[in-house]
Amino acid sequence: MTLGEFLSPVTALVRLITTLFGRKPNLPHKRLEARLLLRGIVAEIPKELPFRICDEEGNQHRGVYVIGMLIWNKGNQPVVQSDLTPSAPLQIQVGDDCTLVSAKTVPFEDQTDCAATITSPTTIRIDFDCINPGEYLIVPIFVTGNAMTEVKVIGRIIGQDSPIDHTAEEVRAPFLERLSMLTCLLLIFNTLPGFFIAGALLLQDYGLDVIWNKPESLPPYLTLPFTMGAMMLSLFITSRIVYWVERRNYPQGYPLQADLEPPLLENIRAMLSTVFKGKKHRISTSLFDWGKPILLTGKKAKRRSVDDWIR
Repeated sequence: MTLGEFLSPVTALVRLITTLFGRKPNLPHKRLEARLLLRGIVAEIPKELPFRICDEEGNQHRGVYVIGMLIWNKGNQPVVQSDLTPSAPLQIQVGDDCTLVSAKTVPFEDQTDCAATITSPTTIRIDFDCINPGEYLIVPIFVTGNAMTEVKVIGRIIGQDSPIDHTAEEVRAPFLERLSMLTCLLLIFNTLPGFFIAGALLLQDYGLDVIWNKPESLPPYLTLPFTMGAMMLSLFITSRIVYWVERRNYPQGYPLQADLEPPLLENIRAMLSTVFKGKKHRISTSLFDWGKPILLTGKKAKRRSVDDWIR
């Protein structure tokens, strides 16, 4: 593990503090941002079944997925259609491993005139009359093929000095998620030493009578790891008993839902990767690869380039 990976949670905390308590600019500025909100399954049919999903044009699909896009005006100036340069309109592009089926726009303000037009199998153009400060558009994108395809947002806004595309933030675990994963790891690593070592020291120094009748007199540095260890150990044992009872209701070798989930060691590796590298790990709920671990693509955040600045 490199020094940068070790200090990654610290830098994430610093960025969170500066974001929450940093001063917002008072000068007029435009800041239209596009973020990914969700990826979900609309409908799926395995190839073994003699059915297909048909869209309005009669095209057949095995699976249709939705990608939720947020277009948000975080500046203090309105953004109108004329702010976009004719050579670089606001467009959403998906990867070549999927095909667009449909797209819609849902405005925050009902009177906003907006539309999503599919211009190619992988490109959508977004048109709107005006997005005032604090307003946003929700753009649900329906695709077939790879549900985890890469999504890019392109376009140039006159007077905006920050990039529109913030889709790379989807693959970065936020600070609170990394903190929760760190808490889970501490609880897991404390299970055996906390229960057995701390429990043995309590039993040796204070005895069973004091532990049972006067727990308030015990030192917290021993009671806390022992209590947490006992809780985690009891949850683990309970889950194993429930799994054993459920297994008896099915033939030997029949796969249960728990059998499709990653083992504990693989989950620990994924949590370590989230804490120290900020990588998101998810478990697939698709009929085609249920329970398969999904590591979101390591797309880097877009840096400012000449296309993000006015000329």
